[in-house]
Parts: sequence; C-alpha cells; structure tokens
Amino acid sequence: MTWTGPPDDDQPDVTPGDEVAGATHRFAVYSVVLGIGAFAALYVFPFGCLVLGVPSITTGVHARREIAASKGELTGDSAAVIGLTIGGAALVTGLLSYLLGASSRL
Repeated sequence: MTWTGPPDDDQPDVTPGDEVAGATHRFAVYSVVLGIGAFAALYVFPFGCLVLGVPSITTGVHARREIAASKGELTGDSAAVIGLTIGGAALVTGLLSYLLGASSRL
C-alpha cells in the first residue's frame, strides 16, 4: 500500500449534466429586507416608509436588471420582485395614511 497524498477537496462533486445554481444577487436580498423594514417603520416612524421604501424599490429594480443581464449566473429575481412589491406597498400605505390623516384634520 502506497500513500498517494491528501484527497483533492478543491474540486466540487459535480458530474456532467448537473446544474450548479448561481449566487443570489445581494441587492435582491437588500430589497426584501428594506421593504420589510419600511412596513415596520410605518408603525414606529411613519416617515420611515419613505426612507426605507424608496431604497427597497431602487435596489429591487437594480437587482432585476443585473440578474437579467447575467444570463443565469445570478439568481434572486423572485426575491427582487418581492422586495419591490413590499417596498411599493409600504410607500402606498404610508402615503394613504398621511393623506387620510391630513384630510380628517380639516
């Protein structure tokens, strides 16, 4: 028995035909986190829906453009859409609550 050296762990265990999923775009994750923060801010600091909602939408749009341009290397399009939706809903909710609150004070 001869020693052949340590096993080569640098190569992944991928056989031909296996598809390796691309990395999730970090801006897609940021979009979801900022969107959730925007909704939470509505109850604590209503101006926070603007402060966190707009970046949620812009990072979601940016992520979707880069994911589409990567041709399969990056994933996370659904997360970007979720972040866009949550951020947009937080903005609309904040705007409506402001407008309804302003109209009731008249």
